[in-house]
Amino acid sequence: MPTILVLEDDSATRNGLVDILRQLYAGARVASARSDAAPGIMAVERPDVALASLPAVERLSGGGAPPGVPVVALTREMSPDTLMKAETLGATGVLRTPAGAEQVAAVLGPILDALPH
Repeated sequence: MPTILVLEDDSATRNGLVDILRQLYAGARVASARSDAAPGIMAVERPDVALASLPAVERLSGGGAPPGVPVVALTREMSPDTLMKAETLGATGVLRTPAGAEQVAAVLGPILDALPH
């Protein structure tokens, strides 16, 4: 199973996502850190996919994300400007937080399915 990294400053959001990910993907290794830990934590954890706040996505887009690692942007709002910013930064997808298991699975499932096994 994959390694999933959550990069989010809000501890309630971060911990909630970690709990959901562990329930949905019991065999996955789930790690988390504050967004300011990006990109250094990417090198340490070597995730297969990362869920990251927009500030973390910005840090990663500056060369901190290893090539080929999909990054899902976490945001509280889904305005056209926010979606365009996430796309411009190279995010593979966008997840509105707080998110439930159904939303996480809908966004992350296809990404995980596309990973090499």
